[in-house]
Amino acid sequence: MTGKNSSTDVDNVLEVERLQLALQAAGVGTWDFNLVTGYAEWSALCKQLFGLPPDGNVTPATLLEQVHPDDRERVREANARILSPQSDGEHNIIFRTRTGEGHYRWVQAKGKTILNQEGQIVRFNGIVFDVTELIRAQEAQRQAAEVLEQRVTERTQALHEANEQLKKSNQNLVEFAFIASHDLQEPLRKIQSFGDLLKTQIGADLGEAASYLERMQTAARRMSILIKDLLTISRISTLQKFLPSVSLTAVVRDVLDDIGLLIQETEAVIEVDPLPTVQGDPSQLAQLFQNLVSNAIKFQRPNVKPVVRMRAQTVAASDLPLSVKPVRKTGVYNRIDVSDNGIGFDEKYVNRIFQIFQRLHGTSQYAGTGIGLAICEKVVANHGGAITAYSQPGQGASFVVYLPA
Repeated sequence: MTGKNSSTDVDNVLEVERLQLALQAAGVGTWDFNLVTGYAEWSALCKQLFGLPPDGNVTPATLLEQVHPDDRERVREANARILSPQSDGEHNIIFRTRTGEGHYRWVQAKGKTILNQEGQIVRFNGIVFDVTELIRAQEAQRQAAEVLEQRVTERTQALHEANEQLKKSNQNLVEFAFIASHDLQEPLRKIQSFGDLLKTQIGADLGEAASYLERMQTAARRMSILIKDLLTISRISTLQKFLPSVSLTAVVRDVLDDIGLLIQETEAVIEVDPLPTVQGDPSQLAQLFQNLVSNAIKFQRPNVKPVVRMRAQTVAASDLPLSVKPVRKTGVYNRIDVSDNGIGFDEKYVNRIFQIFQRLHGTSQYAGTGIGLAICEKVVANHGGAITAYSQPGQGASFVVYLPA
Protein backbone atom coordinates (compact mmCIF):
# COMPACT_ATOMS: atom_id res chain seq x y z
CA MET A 1 0.00 0.00 0.00
CA THR A 2 2.83 2.36 0.88
CA GLY A 3 4.56 1.67 -2.41
CA LYS A 4 1.35 2.19 -4.36
CA ASN A 5 0.61 5.51 -2.66
CA SER A 6 4.17 6.70 -3.26
CA SER A 7 3.82 5.88 -6.94
CA THR A 8 0.59 7.86 -7.13
CA ASP A 9 2.16 10.83 -5.39
CA VAL A 10 5.06 10.78 -7.83
CA ASP A 11 2.63 10.69 -10.78
CA ASN A 12 0.75 13.66 -9.37
CA VAL A 13 3.93 15.66 -8.92
CA LEU A 14 5.00 14.86 -12.47
CA GLU A 15 1.59 15.87 -13.78
CA VAL A 16 1.81 19.19 -11.92
CA GLU A 17 5.31 19.80 -13.26
CA ARG A 18 4.19 19.05 -16.81
CA LEU A 19 1.28 21.46 -16.40
CA GLN A 20 3.59 24.17 -15.06
CA LEU A 21 5.96 23.69 -18.00
CA ALA A 22 3.07 23.91 -20.48
CA LEU A 23 1.76 27.09 -18.84
CA GLN A 24 5.23 28.62 -18.79
CA ALA A 25 5.76 27.75 -22.45
CA ALA A 26 2.42 29.40 -23.27
CA GLY A 27 3.38 32.52 -21.30
CA VAL A 28 0.65 31.96 -18.73
CA GLY A 29 1.16 32.80 -15.05
CA THR A 30 -0.92 31.25 -12.25
CA TRP A 31 -2.06 32.09 -8.79
CA ASP A 32 -3.77 30.15 -5.98
CA PHE A 33 -5.16 31.99 -2.97
CA ASN A 34 -6.39 29.96 0.03
CA LEU A 35 -8.91 32.11 1.90
CA VAL A 36 -9.01 29.72 4.88
CA THR A 37 -5.28 29.75 5.62
CA GLY A 38 -4.54 33.09 4.01
CA TYR A 39 -1.72 31.49 2.02
CA ALA A 40 -1.26 32.67 -1.55
CA GLU A 41 0.99 31.14 -4.17
CA TRP A 42 2.04 33.12 -7.24
CA SER A 43 3.99 31.53 -10.08
CA ALA A 44 7.25 33.14 -11.19
CA LEU A 45 5.68 34.13 -14.50
CA CYS A 46 2.69 35.66 -12.72
CA LYS A 47 5.06 37.84 -10.70
CA GLN A 48 6.96 38.71 -13.86
CA LEU A 49 3.78 39.85 -15.63
CA PHE A 50 3.26 42.25 -12.73
CA GLY A 51 6.82 43.55 -13.04
CA LEU A 52 8.06 41.80 -9.87
CA PRO A 53 11.11 39.56 -9.38
CA PRO A 54 10.41 35.79 -9.39
CA ASP A 55 11.76 35.33 -5.82
CA GLY A 56 10.14 38.45 -4.37
CA ASN A 57 7.66 38.42 -1.49
CA VAL A 58 4.25 39.14 -2.96
CA THR A 59 0.91 40.04 -1.39
CA PRO A 60 -2.37 41.07 -3.06
CA ALA A 61 -1.57 44.66 -2.09
CA THR A 62 1.86 44.37 -3.76
CA LEU A 63 0.27 43.18 -6.99
CA LEU A 64 -2.32 45.95 -6.89
CA GLU A 65 0.47 48.54 -6.57
CA GLN A 66 1.84 47.28 -9.88
CA VAL A 67 -1.47 48.01 -11.70
CA HIS A 68 -1.75 51.18 -13.76
CA PRO A 69 -3.28 53.97 -11.64
CA ASP A 70 -6.12 54.42 -14.12
CA ASP A 71 -7.03 50.71 -13.86
CA ARG A 72 -6.34 50.17 -10.15
CA GLU A 73 -9.80 50.96 -8.80
CA ARG A 74 -11.45 48.80 -11.47
CA VAL A 75 -9.21 45.84 -10.54
CA ARG A 76 -9.84 46.41 -6.82
CA GLU A 77 -13.61 46.35 -7.43
CA ALA A 78 -13.32 43.19 -9.54
CA ASN A 79 -11.35 41.44 -6.79
CA ALA A 80 -13.87 42.50 -4.14
CA ARG A 81 -16.76 41.31 -6.29
CA ILE A 82 -15.28 37.83 -6.92
CA LEU A 83 -14.66 37.31 -3.19
CA SER A 84 -18.11 38.48 -2.09
CA PRO A 85 -20.88 35.98 -1.17
CA GLN A 86 -22.94 37.27 -4.13
CA SER A 87 -20.18 36.37 -6.61
CA ASP A 88 -20.99 34.19 -9.60
CA GLY A 89 -17.53 32.64 -9.24
CA GLU A 90 -16.19 33.94 -12.56
CA HIS A 91 -13.34 36.46 -12.78
CA ASN A 92 -12.26 37.99 -16.11
CA ILE A 93 -10.64 41.41 -16.43
CA ILE A 94 -8.14 43.18 -18.70
CA PHE A 95 -5.86 45.88 -17.28
CA ARG A 96 -2.33 47.31 -17.43
CA THR A 97 0.63 46.31 -15.24
CA ARG A 98 3.95 48.06 -14.73
CA THR A 99 6.99 46.79 -16.68
CA GLY A 100 9.30 49.63 -15.72
CA GLU A 101 9.33 53.27 -14.86
CA GLY A 102 6.50 54.78 -16.89
CA HIS A 103 6.03 51.62 -19.01
CA TYR A 104 3.08 49.24 -18.89
CA ARG A 105 1.79 46.11 -20.56
CA TRP A 106 -1.77 44.83 -21.02
CA VAL A 107 -2.67 41.58 -19.25
CA GLN A 108 -5.82 39.53 -18.89
CA ALA A 109 -6.63 37.77 -15.61
CA LYS A 110 -9.15 34.93 -15.56
CA GLY A 111 -10.04 33.12 -12.35
CA LYS A 112 -12.63 31.05 -10.51
CA THR A 113 -13.62 30.61 -6.89
CA ILE A 114 -14.00 27.24 -5.14
CA LEU A 115 -16.72 26.66 -2.53
CA ASN A 116 -16.88 24.25 0.38
CA GLN A 117 -19.89 22.11 1.23
CA GLU A 118 -21.47 25.02 3.12
CA GLY A 119 -21.25 27.20 0.02
CA GLN A 120 -18.49 29.41 1.39
CA ILE A 121 -15.58 30.57 -0.78
CA VAL A 122 -12.42 28.80 0.33
CA ARG A 123 -10.07 29.27 -2.60
CA PHE A 124 -9.55 31.63 -5.50
CA ASN A 125 -7.22 30.61 -8.31
CA GLY A 126 -6.66 31.52 -11.92
CA ILE A 127 -4.29 32.51 -14.69
CA VAL A 128 -2.87 35.72 -16.11
CA PHE A 129 -1.32 36.27 -19.55
CA ASP A 130 0.02 39.09 -21.74
CA VAL A 131 -2.49 40.53 -24.26
CA THR A 132 -0.50 43.65 -25.21
CA GLU A 133 -0.17 42.72 -28.89
CA LEU A 134 -3.86 41.87 -29.10
CA ILE A 135 -4.84 45.21 -27.54
CA ARG A 136 -2.46 47.05 -29.87
CA ALA A 137 -3.93 45.26 -32.87
CA GLN A 138 -7.45 46.09 -31.71
CA GLU A 139 -6.45 49.71 -31.16
CA ALA A 140 -4.85 49.87 -34.60
CA GLN A 141 -8.01 48.36 -36.07
CA ARG A 142 -10.16 50.87 -34.19
CA GLN A 143 -8.02 53.77 -35.35
CA ALA A 144 -8.10 52.46 -38.92
CA ALA A 145 -11.90 52.18 -38.68
CA GLU A 146 -12.10 55.75 -37.39
CA VAL A 147 -9.87 56.99 -40.20
CA LEU A 148 -11.96 55.06 -42.72
CA GLU A 149 -15.19 56.41 -41.23
CA GLN A 150 -13.77 59.93 -41.33
CA ARG A 151 -12.76 59.49 -44.96
CA VAL A 152 -16.17 58.08 -45.83
CA THR A 153 -17.80 61.03 -44.06
CA GLU A 154 -15.58 63.49 -45.90
CA ARG A 155 -16.16 61.75 -49.23
CA THR A 156 -19.92 61.63 -48.61
CA GLN A 157 -19.90 65.33 -47.79
CA ALA A 158 -17.83 66.05 -50.89
CA LEU A 159 -20.23 64.00 -53.03
CA HIS A 160 -23.19 65.79 -51.46
CA GLU A 161 -21.64 69.16 -52.23
CA ALA A 162 -20.76 68.07 -55.76
CA ASN A 163 -24.31 66.78 -56.23
CA GLU A 164 -25.74 70.09 -55.05
CA GLN A 165 -23.42 71.97 -57.39
CA LEU A 166 -24.44 69.65 -60.23
CA LYS A 167 -28.13 70.24 -59.48
CA LYS A 168 -27.54 73.98 -59.48
CA SER A 169 -25.52 73.75 -62.69
CA ASN A 170 -28.23 71.67 -64.36
CA GLN A 171 -30.89 74.14 -63.25
CA ASN A 172 -28.82 77.02 -64.61
CA LEU A 173 -28.35 75.10 -67.85
CA VAL A 174 -32.10 74.52 -68.21
CA GLU A 175 -32.78 78.20 -67.55
CA PHE A 176 -30.08 79.20 -70.03
CA ALA A 177 -31.46 76.83 -72.67
CA PHE A 178 -34.94 78.26 -72.23
CA ILE A 179 -33.75 81.87 -72.49
CA ALA A 180 -31.41 81.11 -75.38
CA SER A 181 -34.08 79.24 -77.29
CA HIS A 182 -36.53 82.12 -76.84
CA ASP A 183 -33.94 84.67 -78.02
CA LEU A 184 -32.92 82.50 -80.99
CA GLN A 185 -36.47 81.71 -82.06
CA GLU A 186 -37.40 85.39 -82.41
CA PRO A 187 -34.97 86.22 -85.29
CA LEU A 188 -35.85 82.93 -86.97
CA ARG A 189 -39.54 83.86 -86.88
CA LYS A 190 -38.68 87.20 -88.47
CA ILE A 191 -36.67 85.48 -91.21
CA GLN A 192 -39.63 83.23 -91.99
CA SER A 193 -42.18 86.08 -91.78
CA PHE A 194 -40.19 88.45 -94.01
CA GLY A 195 -39.53 85.58 -96.41
CA ASP A 196 -43.28 84.96 -96.66
CA LEU A 197 -43.85 88.69 -97.34
CA LEU A 198 -41.22 88.69 -100.09
CA LYS A 199 -42.81 85.67 -101.75
CA THR A 200 -46.27 87.22 -101.50
CA GLN A 201 -45.36 90.71 -102.72
CA ILE A 202 -42.56 90.20 -105.26
CA GLY A 203 -42.32 86.44 -105.60
CA ALA A 204 -43.09 86.60 -109.37
CA ASP A 205 -40.23 89.06 -109.93
CA LEU A 206 -37.56 87.10 -108.04
CA GLY A 207 -36.83 84.71 -110.88
CA GLU A 208 -34.00 82.32 -109.96
CA ALA A 209 -33.58 84.12 -106.63
CA ALA A 210 -36.85 82.55 -105.49
CA SER A 211 -35.01 79.26 -104.93
CA TYR A 212 -32.53 81.03 -102.65
CA LEU A 213 -35.40 82.46 -100.63
CA GLU A 214 -37.00 79.01 -100.32
CA ARG A 215 -33.72 77.45 -99.17
CA MET A 216 -33.28 80.28 -96.63
CA GLN A 217 -36.71 79.64 -95.17
CA THR A 218 -36.14 75.87 -95.10
CA ALA A 219 -32.91 76.41 -93.17
CA ALA A 220 -34.72 78.73 -90.75
CA ARG A 221 -37.45 76.14 -90.16
CA ARG A 222 -34.85 73.42 -89.58
CA MET A 223 -33.00 75.66 -87.12
CA SER A 224 -36.26 76.36 -85.28
CA ILE A 225 -36.97 72.62 -84.93
CA LEU A 226 -33.41 72.02 -83.77
CA ILE A 227 -33.72 74.65 -81.04
CA LYS A 228 -36.99 73.12 -79.85
CA ASP A 229 -35.41 69.64 -79.73
CA LEU A 230 -32.39 70.91 -77.80
CA LEU A 231 -34.71 72.59 -75.32
CA THR A 232 -36.66 69.34 -74.98
CA ILE A 233 -33.60 67.20 -74.23
CA SER A 234 -32.27 69.77 -71.75
CA ARG A 235 -35.54 69.61 -69.84
CA ILE A 236 -35.48 65.83 -69.43
CA SER A 237 -34.23 65.84 -65.86
CA THR A 238 -33.60 62.93 -63.52
CA LEU A 239 -36.82 61.53 -62.10
CA GLN A 240 -37.88 61.64 -58.47
CA LYS A 241 -37.48 58.53 -56.31
CA PHE A 242 -41.22 57.91 -55.96
CA LEU A 243 -43.18 57.90 -59.21
CA PRO A 244 -46.83 57.33 -60.07
CA SER A 245 -48.09 54.29 -61.92
CA VAL A 246 -48.54 55.08 -65.61
CA SER A 247 -50.55 53.06 -68.12
CA LEU A 248 -48.47 52.83 -71.29
CA THR A 249 -51.63 51.94 -73.20
CA ALA A 250 -53.11 55.33 -72.23
CA VAL A 251 -49.82 57.11 -73.01
CA VAL A 252 -49.62 55.61 -76.50
CA ARG A 253 -53.30 56.35 -77.15
CA ASP A 254 -52.69 60.04 -76.41
CA VAL A 255 -49.56 60.03 -78.57
CA LEU A 256 -51.48 58.60 -81.53
CA ASP A 257 -54.09 61.32 -81.09
CA ASP A 258 -51.37 63.99 -81.12
CA ILE A 259 -49.81 62.73 -84.36
CA GLY A 260 -53.15 61.83 -85.92
CA LEU A 261 -52.59 64.19 -88.87
CA LEU A 262 -49.22 62.55 -89.71
CA ILE A 263 -50.85 59.12 -89.54
CA GLN A 264 -53.67 60.28 -91.81
CA GLU A 265 -51.37 61.91 -94.38
CA THR A 266 -49.12 58.84 -94.66
CA GLU A 267 -52.01 56.35 -94.39
CA ALA A 268 -49.99 54.56 -91.73
CA VAL A 269 -51.34 51.47 -90.00
CA ILE A 270 -50.67 51.37 -86.26
CA GLU A 271 -51.20 48.11 -84.36
CA VAL A 272 -50.92 48.26 -80.59
CA ASP A 273 -51.22 45.31 -78.22
CA PRO A 274 -52.18 45.89 -74.56
CA LEU A 275 -49.23 47.53 -72.86
CA PRO A 276 -48.15 47.28 -69.21
CA THR A 277 -48.40 49.80 -66.41
CA VAL A 278 -45.06 51.13 -65.16
CA GLN A 279 -43.81 53.68 -62.67
CA GLY A 280 -42.67 56.80 -64.43
CA ASP A 281 -43.24 60.28 -65.73
CA PRO A 282 -46.16 60.44 -68.20
CA SER A 283 -44.79 63.38 -70.22
CA GLN A 284 -41.35 61.79 -70.66
CA LEU A 285 -42.86 58.43 -71.63
CA ALA A 286 -45.06 60.26 -74.14
CA GLN A 287 -41.93 61.83 -75.69
CA LEU A 288 -40.37 58.37 -75.88
CA PHE A 289 -43.22 56.74 -77.81
CA GLN A 290 -43.97 59.78 -79.94
CA ASN A 291 -40.38 59.79 -81.21
CA LEU A 292 -40.39 56.04 -81.82
CA VAL A 293 -43.70 56.03 -83.72
CA SER A 294 -42.88 59.20 -85.67
CA ASN A 295 -39.52 57.74 -86.71
CA ALA A 296 -41.17 54.49 -87.78
CA ILE A 297 -43.56 56.47 -90.02
CA LYS A 298 -40.91 58.91 -91.31
CA PHE A 299 -38.44 56.29 -92.50
CA GLN A 300 -40.92 54.50 -94.77
CA ARG A 301 -40.02 52.78 -98.00
CA PRO A 302 -41.05 54.56 -101.20
CA ASN A 303 -44.60 53.73 -102.27
CA VAL A 304 -45.13 51.48 -99.24
CA LYS A 305 -47.64 52.42 -96.56
CA PRO A 306 -46.05 52.47 -93.11
CA VAL A 307 -47.06 49.69 -90.74
CA VAL A 308 -46.08 50.09 -87.11
CA ARG A 309 -46.59 47.29 -84.58
CA MET A 310 -46.25 47.66 -80.83
CA ARG A 311 -45.92 44.52 -78.68
CA ALA A 312 -45.18 43.91 -75.00
CA GLN A 313 -44.02 41.02 -72.84
CA THR A 314 -42.16 40.43 -69.57
CA VAL A 315 -38.66 38.97 -69.52
CA ALA A 316 -36.45 37.81 -66.67
CA ALA A 317 -33.21 39.67 -66.07
CA SER A 318 -31.31 36.45 -66.81
CA ASP A 319 -32.83 36.37 -70.31
CA LEU A 320 -31.72 39.87 -71.33
CA PRO A 321 -29.27 40.08 -74.25
CA LEU A 322 -25.67 40.58 -73.12
CA SER A 323 -25.53 43.94 -74.90
CA VAL A 324 -28.49 45.28 -72.90
CA LYS A 325 -27.44 46.92 -69.62
CA PRO A 326 -30.43 48.49 -67.80
CA VAL A 327 -29.65 51.37 -65.47
CA ARG A 328 -31.59 49.79 -62.58
CA LYS A 329 -31.17 46.12 -61.67
CA THR A 330 -34.33 44.14 -61.03
CA GLY A 331 -35.56 40.59 -61.51
CA VAL A 332 -38.10 41.21 -64.28
CA TYR A 333 -38.42 43.78 -67.08
CA ASN A 334 -41.21 44.91 -69.38
CA ARG A 335 -40.07 44.57 -72.98
CA ILE A 336 -41.87 46.82 -75.48
CA ASP A 337 -41.10 46.32 -79.20
CA VAL A 338 -41.89 49.09 -81.71
CA SER A 339 -41.44 47.54 -85.16
CA ASP A 340 -41.95 48.96 -88.64
CA ASN A 341 -41.68 47.99 -92.31
CA GLY A 342 -39.51 50.93 -93.27
CA ILE A 343 -36.10 51.34 -94.89
CA GLY A 344 -34.20 49.88 -91.94
CA PHE A 345 -30.50 50.38 -91.31
CA ASP A 346 -27.26 48.45 -90.86
CA GLU A 347 -27.01 47.13 -87.28
CA LYS A 348 -23.37 48.18 -87.06
CA TYR A 349 -24.74 51.70 -86.46
CA VAL A 350 -27.02 50.64 -83.59
CA ASN A 351 -24.98 52.46 -80.92
CA ARG A 352 -24.47 55.52 -83.08
CA ILE A 353 -28.15 56.23 -83.71
CA PHE A 354 -28.82 57.00 -80.02
CA GLN A 355 -26.15 59.70 -79.88
CA ILE A 356 -27.18 63.34 -80.22
CA PHE A 357 -26.91 64.84 -83.74
CA GLN A 358 -26.10 61.43 -85.25
CA ARG A 359 -27.91 60.76 -88.52
CA LEU A 360 -27.66 57.92 -91.02
CA HIS A 361 -29.41 59.87 -93.79
CA GLY A 362 -29.10 63.41 -95.11
CA THR A 363 -31.69 66.07 -94.35
CA SER A 364 -32.55 66.21 -98.03
CA GLN A 365 -33.85 62.63 -97.80
CA TYR A 366 -35.47 62.64 -94.36
CA ALA A 367 -36.17 65.67 -92.21
CA GLY A 368 -35.04 65.81 -88.62
CA THR A 369 -32.36 67.04 -86.26
CA GLY A 370 -30.75 63.80 -85.07
CA ILE A 371 -31.96 64.36 -81.52
CA GLY A 372 -35.13 62.24 -81.37
CA LEU A 373 -33.48 58.91 -80.54
CA ALA A 374 -31.10 60.64 -78.08
CA ILE A 375 -34.24 61.84 -76.28
CA CYS A 376 -35.55 58.26 -76.28
CA GLU A 377 -32.32 56.93 -74.78
CA LYS A 378 -32.32 59.58 -72.06
CA VAL A 379 -35.96 58.96 -71.11
CA VAL A 380 -35.43 55.20 -70.90
CA ALA A 381 -32.28 55.67 -68.78
CA ASN A 382 -34.20 58.01 -66.46
CA HIS A 383 -36.70 55.21 -65.92
CA GLY A 384 -33.98 52.67 -65.05
CA GLY A 385 -34.20 50.79 -68.33
CA ALA A 386 -32.36 50.31 -71.60
CA ILE A 387 -33.11 50.67 -75.31
CA THR A 388 -31.65 48.92 -78.33
CA ALA A 389 -32.60 48.23 -81.93
CA TYR A 390 -32.53 45.45 -84.52
CA SER A 391 -32.67 46.03 -88.26
CA GLN A 392 -31.49 45.17 -91.74
CA PRO A 393 -31.44 47.59 -94.69
CA GLY A 394 -34.75 47.44 -96.55
CA GLN A 395 -36.35 45.12 -93.99
CA GLY A 396 -37.69 47.53 -91.40
CA ALA A 397 -36.50 48.16 -87.87
CA SER A 398 -37.46 47.12 -84.35
CA PHE A 399 -36.73 49.38 -81.40
CA VAL A 400 -36.82 47.45 -78.12
CA VAL A 401 -37.40 49.23 -74.80
CA TYR A 402 -36.74 47.49 -71.47
CA LEU A 403 -38.33 49.07 -68.39
CA PRO A 404 -38.24 47.64 -64.83
CA ALA A 405 -41.45 45.71 -64.16
